[in-house]
Amino acid sequence: MDIWEVFQQRGPSDPYVHVGSVLAPDRDVAIVYAKECFFRRMEGRGLWVVRREDVHRLTDPAMLEQVTDKSYRYPEAYRGVVEKREKAHAKYARKDAPKVDSTVAGDEF
Repeated sequence: MDIWEVFQQRGPSDPYVHVGSVLAPDRDVAIVYAKECFFRRMEGRGLWVVRREDVHRLTDPAMLEQVTDKSYRYPEAYRGVVEKREKAHAKYARKDAPKVDSTVAGDEF
């Protein structure tokens, strides 16, 4: 007899969530037991059973570290962007370029 982990999906767009375990001799019996234990009142839409010995955990925490810089995905990476842009414009602006009033909307281009 094996221990089978049971996962349930409540709605069509919901993720599967672990709801418990059943003890069964094979996959088909595990599905029946899971249905009887966790779906008696039609609580869900989907059902997965997975043999516990087939579930593996990550043993090396270094595998979770990011290899590349993905700070652009977080709002904190964009703090001070306006000031940096204005500083760059001031540093690299041409001296003979016409001044454009950015507060006025219109066809400057």
